[in-house]
Amino acid sequence: MIQENTNSTDVMHFFKVILNYIVYLNVIIATSAGVLIAGITNLFNITNYLEYGLFGFFSTFCVYNTQRLFKATLETKTPWLKWVNKHKRLILNLSIISGLLSVYYFIQLLNNITITITLLVGFALCIAFFYVVRLGKKNIRELPHLKIHSIAFTWTAIIVVFPIVNENMLNSEIVLFFIPAHYLYFIAVAIPFDIRDLKYDSPTQRTIPQVIGIKKAKIIASVLLIITVIFIDIFSNSFLLTPLFLFVIIAQIILITFTRKTHNDYYYSVLIDGGIALLGINYLTI
Repeated sequence: MIQENTNSTDVMHFFKVILNYIVYLNVIIATSAGVLIAGITNLFNITNYLEYGLFGFFSTFCVYNTQRLFKATLETKTPWLKWVNKHKRLILNLSIISGLLSVYYFIQLLNNITITITLLVGFALCIAFFYVVRLGKKNIRELPHLKIHSIAFTWTAIIVVFPIVNENMLNSEIVLFFIPAHYLYFIAVAIPFDIRDLKYDSPTQRTIPQVIGIKKAKIIASVLLIITVIFIDIFSNSFLLTPLFLFVIIAQIILITFTRKTHNDYYYSVLIDGGIALLGINYLTI
C-alpha cells in the first residue's frame, strides 16, 4: 500500500512538472495564437494558412517568454516569475530560436512592404517591448488604463489585421465588424487576468477590476463577448455562428463568471487561454 501511494505521488509529481513547463513556457497561449491566425486565414481562403499559424505560434512564444525574462529581473513575487528565474537559460535559448523562426516565417509570408504593414508591425513590436521595459519610470502596463488595451491591440494587429492587410483583403465590413469583434473578444478574455493580478498590480494602473470592482468587471467582459457575437453575426450573416463558436463564447462567459483571485495559473493559462484555440479551430473547420 505504501509503495502504491509512493508511485502515485511520483506520477502526479511528474505530470505537474510537465504541466508547469507547458504553462510557464507559454506553450498554450502561443498555440492558441497560432491556431487562431491559421483559422482566420483559412476563413478568408488564404492557402498558406499553416505558415501563418507557425508565424503566430513562434512570434507569440518569443514575445511572451522574452517579456517574462524582463519581468523576472524586476519582480519575483509570482510563482510564474519564480519558475522563470530558475529556468532563465532554457527560456532565453528557446526565445532566440522562436524569434528567428518567427522572422523567417514573416519574411516568407510578406507579400509587399507597405507603409500600413510597416506601421502595424512596428507599433505592435514597440508595445510588446515597452509593455515590460520601462521608458523612464514606467512601462506601458504600469500606465493608467493602458494595460488591457495594449494586449488587445497587439493581438488584433498581429493575429487579425496583419494577414488580412498582407493578403489585400481589407474592406469596410471587416473594418467595421470583424476587426472590432476580435478586439473586444481579446479585451474580454484579458479581464480575468486583471482580476488575477489585483494582488500584484499597483493601484495607479487603474485596470478595469481596480476601477469598477471584480463583479462589474466580469459583467463588462461578458457583455463584450455578447457584442462579439453580434458583430460576427452582422459580418457573416450568421454563417460563422456555428455550435462550436457559440460554445466558445458560452464557455468563456462561464469561466469569467467563476474567476477568482485565488485561482492558480492553470485556471487562466490552460482554460481561458486555451479557449482561444477553440475559436481558431472553429474558423479552421468552416
